[in-house]
Amino acid sequence: MYNLVAGGFNTWILIKALALVILGMYLVFAFVITRQVKLMISTLHLGFDAPVKILSYLHLAFAVLVFLAALIIL
Repeated sequence: MYNLVAGGFNTWILIKALALVILGMYLVFAFVITRQVKLMISTLHLGFDAPVKILSYLHLAFAVLVFLAALIIL
């Protein structure tokens, strides 16, 4: 892979840093979704509380794994 160097600045480092920042924001978003689901379940008592809670935790776990994988790979 060729390095994109513009005036002595490595562009790939900037792209990797931006990718990690965006994945970090997605991780925060996944955490907010988990909190909102927890709040919704405590407020509304519906019949499908457990599957929604499990899906939100799986989404958070997947977001954490993707961020850690990107941190290791990039």
